[in-house]
Amino acid sequence: MKKPILLAGANGNIGSFIFEKLNKEYAITRLDYTQGILGNNYFSLDLTNELEVSTFSKSSPKHNALIFLVGLAHKKGKGQEFDEFRRINKQTLVNLLSALEVQGKLPNKIIFASTISVYGEKMNQNIYNEDSEKNPFSPYAVTKLEAEEFLLEHYEKQSWILRFSPVYAPNFQLNINRRTKLGGRFYKVGRGTKKLSLCNLENIGCAIQGIIEDKVPAGIYNISDAKDYTYNDLLNYANGKWTLPIPRFLVKGLYIMGKMMNNIFLKENATKLISDNIFPSDKIRQYIELPYALKKDESTNNHQQDEQKQKI
Repeated sequence: MKKPILLAGANGNIGSFIFEKLNKEYAITRLDYTQGILGNNYFSLDLTNELEVSTFSKSSPKHNALIFLVGLAHKKGKGQEFDEFRRINKQTLVNLLSALEVQGKLPNKIIFASTISVYGEKMNQNIYNEDSEKNPFSPYAVTKLEAEEFLLEHYEKQSWILRFSPVYAPNFQLNINRRTKLGGRFYKVGRGTKKLSLCNLENIGCAIQGIIEDKVPAGIYNISDAKDYTYNDLLNYANGKWTLPIPRFLVKGLYIMGKMMNNIFLKENATKLISDNIFPSDKIRQYIELPYALKKDESTNNHQQDEQKQKI
C-alpha cells in the first residue's frame, strides 16, 4: 500500500515538480489556493480560512507526511506588509496543523520549506551553516523564521525544516537570470569571482524523498548543491559572453545607501553581489546524496527551446 502524503502548495514550481517525482510511489493529496484539476486527490483550499481548513481536516484521512511549500514566492516585501506575509508564511501552517491535530490526524512527518534568507546575508560573513545566527531582513524571511520557531516549539521531534538556497531548474531560470542579467543584458560585478550557493530542484526532490524513506533524522537542514558557484560560472552557464562591467565600488555605494535608507532590496542584493554567500548542505549529505549541479548543456537546450517558441 502506498504511503499517503499531503502536499500543500502543490501548484508552484517546487510543488508541481515534487508531485511528478513522487506520485508513482506515494498516494499524494494535493492542496493549493488556486484551481487545479479537481478530483484526483486535488483540493482547492484557502489555508488562511480556518473554517475551510477545519472542514477539510474532518473529511481527510491521516497522512504519513505533510510537505508544506506554501509561501509568497520571490517577493521580499516591505515593512508595512508584515501582516500579509505572516498570514501566508506562518498562519497557514498553524491553521492546517492545528486542525489536523484536533482531528487526531497529525502527520508523522512535517517537511517545511524555508529559506536561507533567515540568516540574513552579512558583509563580514561568508559561510552560513544551520547553527549560524539568524538575522532576517525582509518580511518574507522574518515570517519564515517565525514559522520555523512555531514548529520547533510544538512539533520539534517530527519536523524537518529545509532552508533552500536559490532554486533553479532547466525550465526555471529566474534565480540565474536575476544574478546575471540587468535590463535583459548580461552584467558582471568586479571580476565575477564572488561565490554563492544555489539549489538544483532535483536536489530538493532527493531531500524530500530521503526524509519520507526514513533516511534523514528530524532537524534543520540547508539544501544546496554540493558545488559552490562563482558569478563567472553562472555567466558561462547562461552563455553570457558579452557582459556589462559594473565596478565593485559602485555596488558598495548602493549597499551603504541601502543601509542609510533601510532599503531591504538594496542591502540584500548589494551584499550578494560583492561578498561570498555559501550555505553548505554538508549536514543532510551525511545521510543522503544531493548529486545534481549546473550543467551548461541544459541552459543551452533551454535557450534553444525559447528561440524555437519565439519563431513559432
